Amino acid sequence: MNGPLKNFIFLSELIGIPVVDAATGTRIGRIVDFVAGLKEMYPRISGLMMRERAGNKCVFVAWRFVAQVKPGESLSVNVTPETFQPEFQISIAEILIKEMFWDKQIVDVQGSKVVRVNDLHLLIEGLNLWVVHVDVGITGLLRRLGSLGVINYFVKLTTSCELKDRFISWKFVQPVTHNVGTDSLSLKISHSQLTELAPGDMADILVELGTDERVAILKSVDAVTAANSLQALPLKIQLQIVEVMDPKDLLNILNEMAVAEVANMLSELPKKRVNSMLGKLTPEKTAQISHLLDQSSRSVQRIMRLGYVFTRPDVTVAMVLDMIRTERRKRDFTPYVYVLGEGNVLVGVISIHQLLTTPPEKMVSDVMRKRLIKVNADATVRVVAEVFYKYDFTVVPVVDRQNHMQGIVTMKEALACVFPEIQEEVTR
Repeated sequence: MNGPLKNFIFLSELIGIPVVDAATGTRIGRIVDFVAGLKEMYPRISGLMMRERAGNKCVFVAWRFVAQVKPGESLSVNVTPETFQPEFQISIAEILIKEMFWDKQIVDVQGSKVVRVNDLHLLIEGLNLWVVHVDVGITGLLRRLGSLGVINYFVKLTTSCELKDRFISWKFVQPVTHNVGTDSLSLKISHSQLTELAPGDMADILVELGTDERVAILKSVDAVTAANSLQALPLKIQLQIVEVMDPKDLLNILNEMAVAEVANMLSELPKKRVNSMLGKLTPEKTAQISHLLDQSSRSVQRIMRLGYVFTRPDVTVAMVLDMIRTERRKRDFTPYVYVLGEGNVLVGVISIHQLLTTPPEKMVSDVMRKRLIKVNADATVRVVAEVFYKYDFTVVPVVDRQNHMQGIVTMKEALACVFPEIQEEVTR
């Protein structure tokens, strides 16, 4: 599956479309299913089952005879004496994907139903097709009924939202039954195996599932495994889980999570809910989390440096370098020189490295970077920390609402505000 990804299509766009002779365009029959091999990481389509137009019999067509695929329209085949095989038998390493998946249940290892498979998501690259996801969302069912466009239109019209696909990766599904009936599939990773997974792998599984399934899996593993997995999830999904999980189960998990992770999550919840949860955690953890919540909610002005190196856009690079040589003993230098316009409005930035590698006669306005990452003066320390994490910067400029330069804040100072032990190091 190496190489550029060309497109994704759904099985529902292929089932039932005409099969035509590539040479004459004559309709031969209709697609009723596809055969896929299980030898690769993702099942690769190896042939199709076609119901003949004349005689109404089902025959197999090997994928090597396929000449063109037009989802929703037709599939062309090169007709030869070997193209159609009426007596075909699939091997043990192959499956009929429509028969195996459509309208089946994805179940957990305990046999309780979770969700229904409504469609399959296929990767198409040239004439090659792979099964990459099972579609368990309402969009899959609506797509098969031919009403997805209409329903989605009215949903957007009335709620300004849009129906979204909901996929489970093929990696986590297996087409076998485990005493749960012949109309079922199962998650490939059993609950007993989940504790052996790395937190990142566990998080990958949880992301693919719905909120109820995520909660059920986290409750089925030990608190340490659940804590490591929960803090590896995106914050949005963490909050969805926190909203529905039983408070007792949640507290067991929070007591095993890193203090900073808990504080980051709780900072997004209503204050009343936070106070209720803090009262039930261990006293030591409550004190640490409360400190982090208090520090992260404070304004960045508390830790902002007022001294920084700046220049104007209408000077040369040589003049800026001369200024730096003159000022270098008077202040600590950051890797950037900020470019200020009229009224100290921040208009650009240029790095020291850029200054040293640019012809000295060049004007700053010609070489400065105009698209800047900056923070507002009334932003919280937590917001600043998110900027550092997202962009991997060590310093960012601080501006007011009119974009007037106010100062700078460094990563070290932001961390020192939150973690007392780093504050002690800074002081020393």
